[in-house]
Amino acid sequence: MSASEKCIEKLFIDMKQKYIEEREKTREKFKREGKQVIFVHELCECPEKRRMRQRFPDIERAEIYNPRFAVGQLIEEALRQRFRGEERKCTKELTVDGKPYLISGTIDIVEPETKIPIEVKYQTSIQDKPFEHHILQLRFYLWLIGSERGELLYVSPEGLKFFIIRKPLTDREVIELIKDEKSPRWPEWECQYCPYRQFCSKSNCKHRK
Repeated sequence: MSASEKCIEKLFIDMKQKYIEEREKTREKFKREGKQVIFVHELCECPEKRRMRQRFPDIERAEIYNPRFAVGQLIEEALRQRFRGEERKCTKELTVDGKPYLISGTIDIVEPETKIPIEVKYQTSIQDKPFEHHILQLRFYLWLIGSERGELLYVSPEGLKFFIIRKPLTDREVIELIKDEKSPRWPEWECQYCPYRQFCSKSNCKHRK
């Protein structure tokens, strides 16, 4: 195996550990304490997708090897070093209908001087405005760390663009999102990009011509 192949293999191993293994270890740990863990990215997407991951774990593992995903990870790591910031794992507990929930998320970069959370997104092209689900994700992070301002940083071959996001979610809004079973959450586009759409009875792609 060449040196380059070893580096790429290590990258994918690290990504698998970060995005799948650590998540499931956290989920099992708090399950033993009687708490249900929901991750921020899960509350920003279709609820059915969470259930599909449990039914078809091999599909999620295969998604880790998506080259676009790997490029995004490398950009995120490079920017974290440039900002001299740190990745931060955050949790917050809520009670919903008498049941304890732990909301957990990992912020890409926390700028060391201002403590402003920065969420990095790799896109093939730059948009005029941020995507709704990215705004929602950052508002979750603002709620988790008690901050009033965060930044969305889009990185693309076309250039860089950032958007300032304010207004953290409230406890009430988070509870509503936990209880919301709307599938898909983003009907305009979500099913089109979902790796589970062929197995999902709620996919609206099946109704398109």
